[in-house]
Amino acid sequence: MINRSLLSLMAATALCSAIVAPAAFSPASAQIKFDINLGPPPAPRYEVVPAPRQGYAWAPGYWQVQNNTHQWAPGRWIEQRSGQHWVADRWDSHRDGDRDRWQHQAGHWDNDGPRDNKGDHNHDGHPDNGRGPDKGRR
Repeated sequence: MINRSLLSLMAATALCSAIVAPAAFSPASAQIKFDINLGPPPAPRYEVVPAPRQGYAWAPGYWQVQNNTHQWAPGRWIEQRSGQHWVADRWDSHRDGDRDRWQHQAGHWDNDGPRDNKGDHNHDGHPDNGRGPDKGRR
C-alpha cells in the first residue's frame, strides 16, 4: 500500500514537472515586461563595439534587474535575421500617480524597410497612428 502511494506521488510529481518546466523556459517567458521602483537605471556603460561579423548583429549592453539591483548585461553578438534589424533593450519612464516608474523594454527584432503611416516608428510595440517617428504614444 505504501509503495503504491509513493509510486503515485512520484508519478504526479514527474507529470507536474513535465508540464511546468517547458513553460518556465519557453521564449514567451523571456518577453515579459515589468515595472520596478528602484529609480532610474544608471547611465549606460561605454562598450567598445567589436568589428562587424558576417551573419551577426551586435546587441549593446544594458542594465537588467537582478536581486532588486541594477546589474550590467554586456553586449553580445546575436545571429542576424534576414530582412530585420535589432532594436536594443532600453528603459522607459512613465508616471504612476505622483511617482516616476521605470519599465524595461526588451530588445527585439524589427522588420527592415519603409513603414506606413500606422507603423511602430518609436519601437514601443504600439502603432503611432501616423504621428511620426518622434511623437510616441501618450
